[in-house]
Amino acid sequence: MIKKIVPYLVFEGNAEEALNFYSDVFGGEKSNVIRYGDSQMPAKEEYKDKILHARLEHKSFILYLSDTFQGQKVEKGTNVSLTLEFDTEDAIDKAYTALSEGGKIHMELQKTFWNAKYAKVTDKFGITWDLNYQY
Repeated sequence: MIKKIVPYLVFEGNAEEALNFYSDVFGGEKSNVIRYGDSQMPAKEEYKDKILHARLEHKSFILYLSDTFQGQKVEKGTNVSLTLEFDTEDAIDKAYTALSEGGKIHMELQKTFWNAKYAKVTDKFGITWDLNYQY
């Protein structure tokens, strides 16, 4: 069962600026700010302060934000994916199998250092999904 769908916005090095801007515009609470340097993700010294993941929670919506992986480019207009938050491991397994069939897997379904089972896929229709089941 899916608990919620959350838009995920990806930036090319200016996610913190965007997070502050959207917080000023919409209000809401900034939380879960994880930087590349705080994670197990490899990052050069100049990229360690970039945002791996952040959350902006407003009373009526949630946004996730991050900087793209080091060295990757962001194509404006296609830098939004939809995050599906699952409430069971079985549900994420089924969704991953279905969405990856005929699509492209960006990150295999796996256990992560943020205590979740996670995958990133683009389905056969070109929609990119972040699948997340928090333990």
